[in-house]
Amino acid sequence: MSDTVEIDSELLPIIPSFLESRWDDHATIERLLEAGDYEELAKLGHRLKGAGGSYGFDAITDIGSALERAATRRDHDAIVHASEMLRHYLERVMVVYV
Repeated sequence: MSDTVEIDSELLPIIPSFLESRWDDHATIERLLEAGDYEELAKLGHRLKGAGGSYGFDAITDIGSALERAATRRDHDAIVHASEMLRHYLERVMVVYV
């Protein structure tokens, strides 16, 4: 996963809130995992897949896909891994507006 993402400068006004929402998603993953709500985790993974691609964050799409697959399998460890990948990515991503 690349830590640098080139984003169209027209999206400048919305990218900070987009990334903040992904932090909210990270917290939601933790909460849903604790509750054992695999169905909602799969739905969240599916939404992340679409959201990442819509704004040029391919890594978020990949993480969402991994989360969706893991939740469908009820694979606790893989869900934890996807959550850690999301956190790690959000901590390091650098947005370059072009």
